[in-house]
Amino acid sequence: MTRTFTITADEAGQRLDRFLRKLLDDVSLSAIYKLVRTRQVTVNQRKAQPEARLAVGDVITFHQAAQDRHLKPKLRDRTFSKRRDFKVLFEDEHIIAVNKPPGLLVHAGDRGDDRDTLIDQVTGYLLEQPQQAPEGLRDFVKPSPTFAPTLAHRIDRETSGVVLVGKTLAAAQALAAMLKKREISKTYLALALGGLPAREGTIDVPIERKQDGKGRRRKVEAGAGRRAVTHYRVLAQRGHFTLLELDLETGRTHQIRAHLAHIGAPLVGDDEYGDRKRNRHAAETLGIRRQFLHAARVHFMHPLTGQDTAIAAPLWPDLLNALDRAGFGRNDLPSWLHD
Repeated sequence: MTRTFTITADEAGQRLDRFLRKLLDDVSLSAIYKLVRTRQVTVNQRKAQPEARLAVGDVITFHQAAQDRHLKPKLRDRTFSKRRDFKVLFEDEHIIAVNKPPGLLVHAGDRGDDRDTLIDQVTGYLLEQPQQAPEGLRDFVKPSPTFAPTLAHRIDRETSGVVLVGKTLAAAQALAAMLKKREISKTYLALALGGLPAREGTIDVPIERKQDGKGRRRKVEAGAGRRAVTHYRVLAQRGHFTLLELDLETGRTHQIRAHLAHIGAPLVGDDEYGDRKRNRHAAETLGIRRQFLHAARVHFMHPLTGQDTAIAAPLWPDLLNALDRAGFGRNDLPSWLHD
């Protein structure tokens, strides 16, 4: 009995041994080398070297039926969440951008015990789409044993807004490279408690995440560590509440939250970096039960089509309600958010 896999564009370019290591995740590397050496695994029905590079269309054949139990199931053989809490903002054959609601993890935590995550929901959504569609839309990468749709970046559980997901390996790698080079601009909307020193400005303060005595991560502290730069613009102010548009020059963990707290204008609802007493009052006044932070827009040159791409994520109802109760109007929001 034999079993075969045909290499797609999302597996091409990998070394045979590394591809097999992903596919046979509970088989030792030495055992994998033995399978290749003894021709129990062949490429195009021929013996191959472990370091051989795979190409599109190559057929890997497993000649030992006992190895079937080690093969990872394809995506279509897995069960994903049926929930669809996110909203699709943009989608083509390479990338999908979604509006993440508050309270939803983007991916499973370190313990891996939360399966109902954003990436789990998005993968389930993609697998429901027809394999062929007009003009190739939603004809995302065919189920692969070693690749799944991949988050390009992350936002906190209680932060809402736009998240980019690579539907193919090429797209995922391109987005990762663009983020590293700061070629994807990210704009956030925030409601702060207190005023800022100017209508426009830059917070250029290093931040670092320290650990407690037991080795657990603590909140980020401003004043030391890696450089972090946040540009802000005051959109409107009503009493103690300030509506802000923020552009990230760097993308450190909790950067906005730590920076605003550092200058004395913490996010509304952010108990970790702000004042719990003031947040309780804000919750009663505005009816908000989380930090007021929304990833409102991303702007980039599409890495595979070359198109100038700007994607805006509308505010979720709890944030709109909080703004209404604080006395802000729709005209206080950036024009690109409601065009």
